[in-house]
Amino acid sequence: MKKVAVILILISVLCIFSFGVTSCDKAMKGFVYDPDTDYGVYWYGEGSYIRSSSKMSNEYYDPSKPTFVFCHGWEPDSDNTTNGYLEDLVTHKDTIAKTGADKVNYADALKEQGYNVACLGWFAYAKNLGDLFRYIWVDFDGGYALSLRFAQELCLVLGESYENDVRFVGHSYGSQLAVATSYQLVKFKEKGEISNQHLIPTRMTLADPYIGQPYLINGWAELKESNISYIGEPIGRLPKKLISDTVSYIVEKSDMAVDIYCGMSIASTSHYKYDGSDRAFEQLSKNCAFVKSKGLKNYYGDTNIHNIVRDWVLMTIIHNLDMIDQNGNKAPSGGASDEEIKLMRGKCFNQKNLKYNVFTDSMEFVDRDKTAF
Repeated sequence: MKKVAVILILISVLCIFSFGVTSCDKAMKGFVYDPDTDYGVYWYGEGSYIRSSSKMSNEYYDPSKPTFVFCHGWEPDSDNTTNGYLEDLVTHKDTIAKTGADKVNYADALKEQGYNVACLGWFAYAKNLGDLFRYIWVDFDGGYALSLRFAQELCLVLGESYENDVRFVGHSYGSQLAVATSYQLVKFKEKGEISNQHLIPTRMTLADPYIGQPYLINGWAELKESNISYIGEPIGRLPKKLISDTVSYIVEKSDMAVDIYCGMSIASTSHYKYDGSDRAFEQLSKNCAFVKSKGLKNYYGDTNIHNIVRDWVLMTIIHNLDMIDQNGNKAPSGGASDEEIKLMRGKCFNQKNLKYNVFTDSMEFVDRDKTAF
């Protein structure tokens, strides 16, 4: 009897040590994360960010609250990092410089609204553009891809008893990280590795997602023949088709609400054709509400709005703003509910306001049977 008790204690200790959390759920038996790495999930509270840990107080993570997860992209804002491990969730320095906007702490605002706030931190590894596709989808640091590592860490912190919603927001290459991490979570559920539907985001918002051209991806020929980390599915297609396929799968399996806001051409819009000839775009837009940041582009210029779009999206979220189209109907925004975004699947809109001012902005619904988009 004493031997059994000792074994049970050892198992409990191993769960705490390996997982970094106090639960050792049977459905998550193979999941693990290293709490000492500089990359990982960081939680906001009391004006600072800390790594996932069993010692987190409710100020950082409260299981009774919904969870907001932000995914930064390439070349994170080095002027706005309090710990050097992640990009703080505040107004980007580029947006402030180009628009004269005030600096807003989005993390504080979200906490006040009752969210847990988490950031997928890979700050030191998001600086070489050519390597990011590999890190997100295929492998990282000699092991599993970042999407798999982040998905496991989120599952272990939230746990199988979590009963609230999770919302992902990704910017730039962080949008691919949001998609890939969500895909891993959907696959976990499908394979029976988790049983809790609440661990899969109900909403995924992508701010000027960077799709990536093969010639800008190091070792693309090899990567194309590789498999998605852990899942084992072949890459086997262009990045834009990979994104379209995985978003479609996520929506089909989880009924996730997806809204996409595109801005700078090199990030996203140059990779898709909108005249009906591009199957990848038609597939993607069928499963999401799609916005072109046309007004901002016309005023600030194509190459200047990549980070402005990020902050436009985050501002509409923290202020719960509605956008209305020319017909008086609800249009996509951070303030639209998940159910409203689902009703907009397959619809395309142009953002109208020239200057960066979310409070006076509106949308133009584009009837693609009558108007070029």
